[in-house]
Amino acid sequence: MQEKGFIQRYGIYLAALVLAIAAAGVMYYNHQYNQKLPVLKPMEDFTLEQLDGKPFHLSQTDGKVRLVSFIFTNCPDVCPATTAYMVQMQEQLKQKGLYASQVDFLSISFDPERDTPEVLQEYADRFRVDQSGWHILRGEQTAVEKVTKSFGIGVLKQPDGSYVHTMVTFLLDKQHNLRKMYGMGADMNTEEIMKDMELLADE
Repeated sequence: MQEKGFIQRYGIYLAALVLAIAAAGVMYYNHQYNQKLPVLKPMEDFTLEQLDGKPFHLSQTDGKVRLVSFIFTNCPDVCPATTAYMVQMQEQLKQKGLYASQVDFLSISFDPERDTPEVLQEYADRFRVDQSGWHILRGEQTAVEKVTKSFGIGVLKQPDGSYVHTMVTFLLDKQHNLRKMYGMGADMNTEEIMKDMELLADE
């Protein structure tokens, strides 16, 4: 009888332990995968130019998640690498039915002298950018500087015409709040960015 009672008590304790482990696993999953991204700051609307010369307003993509990068086409390394990673995510979002419908990409050039519409179009074609959900933007120096300042991007033109700049990519939600920042090029974790874009698309 004592042995039977011990087995019963042991079974109860074991069942309780299994339930506790399962509950902890659920809590960990919810924390890791359903955690709401904080609002870092609201972003101001801005106006730049599309490649066809028509004005682009950030607010015209409200209702969509936006991944924003700052580039110049003469960049030898991090800018083309960033664009290449974004093209990979472009294809993944297409497979999920999110590209252009719920998620847009923005690439903003801060080299208006050399990054003409023709140059930027060639850049987009070379990387196979799908412009149905990807806005390649440029503008006069003062207009671009206003946008870079709003995002907190530092840009310094060098004597040879190249640029030193803050290497950050930005994630905006459907109300153009800044929700997260990432690195550029090799510092981009595309799996993390994809997860975050899907999370915001579901909000």
